Amino acid sequence: EAGAYSNGETVQEVGGGVCQTSSTIYNAIVLSNLEITERHNHTYISSYVPIGRDATVSWGGPDFKFKNNQKYPIKLVVSYSNSKLYTKVLGTNVNDIRVEFTSTRTATTGYNTKYETNPNLPEGTEQVKSKGSSGAKAVSYRKVYDKNGKLILNKKEANSSYKGHDEIIVKG
Repeated sequence: EAGAYSNGETVQEVGGGVCQTSSTIYNAIVLSNLEITERHNHTYISSYVPIGRDATVSWGGPDFKFKNNQKYPIKLVVSYSNSKLYTKVLGTNVNDIRVEFTSTRTATTGYNTKYETNPNLPEGTEQVKSKGSSGAKAVSYRKVYDKNGKLILNKKEANSSYKGHDEIIVKG
């Protein structure tokens, strides 16, 4: 069990945290200039990768898929050590290219404030039960350079849209 989102709240759930693995692999695949065939961003902004560079997965739900569109086989090596996840894509760089993966926040969206009543609180008092957080939109790009450092491809990789977390205030 680890943290996962369920109906807008963080809960402990079997399979929670698996998106850290899919997001790490997603970044390695883009940096290896392989083809992304399916990728979905999270509902909320992730803290473990730059905005717009996450890949959510869920049993029976969204998936992350890629294709080896190169001439030679690849091998994924994924390991975990000292509280860090590592991903290597082993293969042959026959085109002698270098890839940059960048992302930028393009918009910020507000959050809603919801109120709950608690008869056990003194009348007229308020307590913040859950602090709100803003949502956002982001765009990511794959930039491919040749062996001389010349930009040969500047491709929009993905648009991402994230919701904010509602702020919940309890009133007496």
